Amino acid sequence: MKPGDPVSEGAQRAIDHLNEDHPEALLDMARAIGGCPEATAARCVDADRTGLDLIALAPGGETDVRVLYDEPIEASEGLRKATVRLAKRAQEILGEDTAQPSIKTVSEH
Repeated sequence: MKPGDPVSEGAQRAIDHLNEDHPEALLDMARAIGGCPEATAARCVDADRTGLDLIALAPGGETDVRVLYDEPIEASEGLRKATVRLAKRAQEILGEDTAQPSIKTVSEH
């Protein structure tokens, strides 16, 4: 938490949600936006007015990664919208089709 930052002070619930429910999106952000294309996993450790602080796991160990929002947010209520935009931007950079479902069905023989 960054003292004095209104987003950081109220972000823990959102951070927990990101880590528990969206690890693949955090990994995409670390790879595409955070400059760590070799990352194999990522977790969020803080969020503030201008972006997310991640720790990425790469073959060489853990590394700190910073990903910036498109624009600063003023309160923790803006985190969801800002992180959704980050996830979409990361998917676009990585060339992933965001319209495709995350679970694909396999036809039986």
